[in-house]
Amino acid sequence: MTTLNNQNLLQLRFVSQAHIDAVKPSFANLPANPYADGEFRKRRYSVIKVVDGELKLQPTKAFVQDDSINTFQGNVERTYENLEDSLLATDGMKQIVNQFRDMTGISDDRDIEIHQFRMLAIDSDTPAAPEGVHQDGFDHVCVCGVSHENLEGGELLVYEHQQAEPCFKMEIKDGMFALINDREVWHNATPMNKVDASKEGYLDCFVLTA
Repeated sequence: MTTLNNQNLLQLRFVSQAHIDAVKPSFANLPANPYADGEFRKRRYSVIKVVDGELKLQPTKAFVQDDSINTFQGNVERTYENLEDSLLATDGMKQIVNQFRDMTGISDDRDIEIHQFRMLAIDSDTPAAPEGVHQDGFDHVCVCGVSHENLEGGELLVYEHQQAEPCFKMEIKDGMFALINDREVWHNATPMNKVDASKEGYLDCFVLTA
């Protein structure tokens, strides 16, 4: 692996177990995903602002990435159901968002986009990130691990550039909060496999961007 010399390309923290426990039940309510990754990723997506300490939904909009960024399903307008109001009201979700704001230093009026994922291991080497080594087109990308069940793989990989070998690899543990400088480095995840093929295997996480 190569070594990154610049500062603040990747920051790691852990969210308390109490806050993770507060948001964990909502993942059981994730709806089906009608898009190309729907077979192995359930998903909700919202744009929020923090107003007087509360997480306020902004008008629903389609999520779209240019195909120069997302080669798997770029230039596709994708509309998902919003995060549940009951989830946004939890102290756990507020803590996750406030950690993101604290670590990035973004302004109070900045939109924050939140993706809520359940990534399913369905076959051998199910892709956790089907677009491969990529950037998401934001200043900041955060992966917050919430839960995993009967799973091997799905580790976070970080790269100096798209053609490099990974310079960082880490299991997305429950409560892990990894903030990536999306303008400077690239990221990916290792394929997922079930430990017991007869049972469901999955990784639950949030991805926050701004």
